[in-house]
Amino acid sequence: MYRSLRASLIVLLLAGFSYPAAWAQSCCSGGVPVSSNLGLPGGEKGVLQWSLAYDLNVLNTLQDGRRRLDDRSRNRSTHSVLAELGYTWSKRWSTDLFFSYIQQERTITQGGRQTDFDRASGLGDAVVLVKYRLLYRERGATSFYLGWGAKLPRGGFDRVDERGILLSADLQPGSGAWDGIFWGQLSQQLAFRPSMNVVATTTIALKGENPVFNTNETYAFGDEWLLALGLSDRIFVAKQLFDPSLLLRYRTVRADFRNDTELPSTGGQWLFLNPSLSWWLGKDVSVNANFEIPIFADLEGTQATPSYRINLGLYWRLARKGKEPRLYLEEKK
Repeated sequence: MYRSLRASLIVLLLAGFSYPAAWAQSCCSGGVPVSSNLGLPGGEKGVLQWSLAYDLNVLNTLQDGRRRLDDRSRNRSTHSVLAELGYTWSKRWSTDLFFSYIQQERTITQGGRQTDFDRASGLGDAVVLVKYRLLYRERGATSFYLGWGAKLPRGGFDRVDERGILLSADLQPGSGAWDGIFWGQLSQQLAFRPSMNVVATTTIALKGENPVFNTNETYAFGDEWLLALGLSDRIFVAKQLFDPSLLLRYRTVRADFRNDTELPSTGGQWLFLNPSLSWWLGKDVSVNANFEIPIFADLEGTQATPSYRINLGLYWRLARKGKEPRLYLEEKK
């Protein structure tokens, strides 16, 4: 088992570290939080899963490189409604569909008063992700998934301000480009506490180009890589079932390109701390809360950087008649 686990972890890490460490996190991190929300839990054959969440990303910090600036003149926030639907076709194959509705806001304040406010909202881009369970253990001690798919340019990218001027690409609800998505997740149950798992998740997004941004211009967001490592557990408190987890999430994105020219002040890398808690209202329904704060950021140039992020959601699953989710019943005993 440990040889299989070690081999799986090496494959997972190499999938991420095959990309240059100099990649950057652009200011468009205020946009659709696709990468950090992909991948529903693994399920038994015939299980249908659904999740609906509200995601708030607040960018009230201005930073130059690694140095925070004493400047609160620019504030950004992104409000997202995220929906994900998944179905498990067999012991190894499953499919997830991701949809979003986005509202982005930017406020500029000078001399203690608001001088400019921009808002853009609409349907965001969608994602289709096919997952394969590469490593399968009947008792659920070890699981390893690989996934690949595409982000579909379903969202609008033509929003304008009050003067009729096209808003910047990172304020638009959609990208206007097709992206390639590669995803992997490794989970290992701990022998001394079977309810606890070590979890590693990686996502790579190879960004495509919007060929008609601002009618006759091209725009491409920077390629993205994300790696999350941490622990998840299952506990009973006052006869209520909870799933707490704690993750470290590293995210890095290359600079954006407009008309094949690299844009300044786009790009960087971040490290986030992400505690979360799920409360099971029944065997198939849970309420979920996630909180994320940055603990390190190294940005290219001066950018508005996230101050915190909150995600609240509802998760539901439906198994085939007469077959309850095995993992839940095992851990409840």
